[in-house]
Amino acid sequence: MIWLSILVLAFTFIAVMLVSGNNLSACVGPVIGSRIITKRFGMLLGALGFTFGLIIQGAGMTKSVNVLLPNMPMQFRAEALLVAILIFVVADLIRVPLSFSMSLVGLLAGFSIATGVSTNIAYIVKVVAMWAIAPLIAIVLSFYLIRLINRGLSKNIWRRLRIFKVVLIILAFSSSYVLGANTIGLIVATGDFNLISVVAAIAAIFVGTFFLSSGEIKRVGQELYLMRYLDATAALLTSTILVEGATVFNLPLSNTQALASAVFGTGISYKSKFVSIKPFITIALTWVLAPLLSLAVGLIIGVV
Repeated sequence: MIWLSILVLAFTFIAVMLVSGNNLSACVGPVIGSRIITKRFGMLLGALGFTFGLIIQGAGMTKSVNVLLPNMPMQFRAEALLVAILIFVVADLIRVPLSFSMSLVGLLAGFSIATGVSTNIAYIVKVVAMWAIAPLIAIVLSFYLIRLINRGLSKNIWRRLRIFKVVLIILAFSSSYVLGANTIGLIVATGDFNLISVVAAIAAIFVGTFFLSSGEIKRVGQELYLMRYLDATAALLTSTILVEGATVFNLPLSNTQALASAVFGTGISYKSKFVSIKPFITIALTWVLAPLLSLAVGLIIGVV
């Protein structure tokens, strides 16, 4: 079964590489797009954040995987990672934003149901409840954070800018950290959280960060730069708080789900600012479809 272990390790590497390359932009895009730091330094900052998050808190996601599917066979570890990778790649090619962690959780739950393995229904309810409530919390929290931050800052415009620059750099790292702890931790835990897989994941983080993220950083960085420093600060702070909170309770939560909701919340906080709700609804629909599709695939794989 050595070849199967090698296959799982390879799929873990690929999954972490893809997630690092794709999601880095959401974490460091604002500080790079606004030219607070260079792109190269932003990549390093994000990669270090992912790495520290994985090492310090990533092992907690092992509990999530064990609850979703106790005593998971090595064969399904490989199948789950492969299918999640394929779903992620196809979604990226057709420009549909799907959450890797949501897809992976759906696959594990589907296989658990199909094989009749005892699973903790209460835990699954908690995860689904978190996915449903987190966007609402993010919208409300970011909505009021903007006003709170704006009131608490100095009226001196130059001092405000200096404070924002420092805070955004810190938030870029913390946002990367929580993604490493939660999403990347979940991937590694699915493949089997051990020293070899962690080392492989760290290597994948740096490969994905430095070789797969440039296009996304440019696109997202430019978009978030238009949000202004205050908006980006509130959005990143909100998503960091939510994902870290979920990680503490060993609940998988998509960083992009929290961030997208927070961005929407910052948009509606301005009375005179027009916010298009259609793109947000489209993204929100993928939060429902991704786990359901993955659940169906997991059921099929489990039956076969």
